[in-house]
Amino acid sequence: MKSSMMKTCNSSRDSIPRFHACLPWLVVCAAGLFGGWGCAPDSAGSRGLYARDIPPGGYTRIVSLAPSLTETLFAVGAGDRVVGVTRFCEWPPEAAARPQVGGFLDTNFEAVVALKPDIVVALPSHKEHITRLEALGLRCVVVPQTTLPDILDSMLLLGDLTGCKETAEQRAAALRQQLDRIRQRVRGQGHPRTLLSSGRNPADNSLSEVYIVGRKSFLHDLLETAGGDNAYPDTAVEYPMLSAEGIIRLDPEVIIEFVSEEDTARYPDAMYLEPWNQLKVLDAVKNGRVFLIRGKHYTIPGPSVAKTAAEIARLLHPDLFKDTREP
Repeated sequence: MKSSMMKTCNSSRDSIPRFHACLPWLVVCAAGLFGGWGCAPDSAGSRGLYARDIPPGGYTRIVSLAPSLTETLFAVGAGDRVVGVTRFCEWPPEAAARPQVGGFLDTNFEAVVALKPDIVVALPSHKEHITRLEALGLRCVVVPQTTLPDILDSMLLLGDLTGCKETAEQRAAALRQQLDRIRQRVRGQGHPRTLLSSGRNPADNSLSEVYIVGRKSFLHDLLETAGGDNAYPDTAVEYPMLSAEGIIRLDPEVIIEFVSEEDTARYPDAMYLEPWNQLKVLDAVKNGRVFLIRGKHYTIPGPSVAKTAAEIARLLHPDLFKDTREP
């Protein structure tokens, strides 16, 4: 699966829709799609493992190798300590002004070393990067963010590492409260069988290769928080690829596709919805329950995931959210 996905996302950038279709996958990769490569302990164990090595006041020159980690660092109050980010780190906006050290898969190791970080924060999927960086004498910490519990734990771990423990605890508690409010609001409602699409190649306007959300990711956790049931039953793969035939066999009641491309004038909703609506045998199509969630930020596994859960909940249970934009 890895090779086919990388082939899709390494295609020429001359095809703008093709390139932007890959962006959700790149963000999801940052959540640990290749988690099998990693060798980190769980987040709680990581906190104990690294606590004895943290300098007084925490680390002060941090390079982040993933958008989700960058956003989390800023959220816990350590943004002023971030000296390097990837070119995909666009949130919060001030993060984009930091020096860049390449992308998710093509880290510029010389650029990282030149920034003289006292720590590099990475994901389990950065195993090979970590090996090279440690060989260059840099300290690295692996911070899992694959699942919703991982995300909450990552806030606490990064708070520990940066001397921002109190702020981190407050932000993690606030996130839990936001998610709990969503759960309370949808409690007692039905749980529609929902297919979440995390990325595809719309260049040929087909559903020949659709990457969907499996049951081992934070997006699955957010779907459950929002009162939905994942239509994909297998728990073995985080983001399986399905064809149109596979989707027909699942026959979801609701389909939600994450679209990173925000230019609706150039790439209108109809362009993305058309191939779905051609599958007229699907319950979701028959009942007009095929939806888009547009924007790059919705698939970042960071401290703003409650917004993603709220958007999913509004689509699944619109009557419950008529009078409010807040979860």
